[in-house]
Amino acid sequence: MPEASEIIAALLQQRTPISFIAGGPSMNPTIRDGESVFIKPLPTGAILLGGVILYRIYGRLTVHRCTFNNKRTNRIYTVGDAAVKGGDWIPAADILGVAESVRRDGRIHRLDTRRARWAGLLRFALRPLRRLAGAVHRRLFRPP
Repeated sequence: MPEASEIIAALLQQRTPISFIAGGPSMNPTIRDGESVFIKPLPTGAILLGGVILYRIYGRLTVHRCTFNNKRTNRIYTVGDAAVKGGDWIPAADILGVAESVRRDGRIHRLDTRRARWAGLLRFALRPLRRLAGAVHRRLFRPP
């Protein structure tokens, strides 16, 4: 029996939109653990910076934000919104789809709008400040 990731990849390659329940905190606050994420098949044009993409890495499917697109090497740099450091360069061929929206508290929140993409890129740009704030917080509130 095929695994869920194989079925998802096959459906998206057939141009069929899918949805699934997200697991894990890496995309907080954009996508929270347990929320429904709606993925549309990969568009024929370029991947938009700031967009949230579904891709295959290390044998599993992951949803993270596209922050850089190196057209010369045909690779994309992806980062989870909750991350304060690190990220992954992935081949563009490993991208399966683009996150369109997330269902939160019975409402649909679009992820593919210009505003949502820019907000995600701003969150990425502020990572050094978030990292510094975390270090200060740990230092001030360190247990005795």
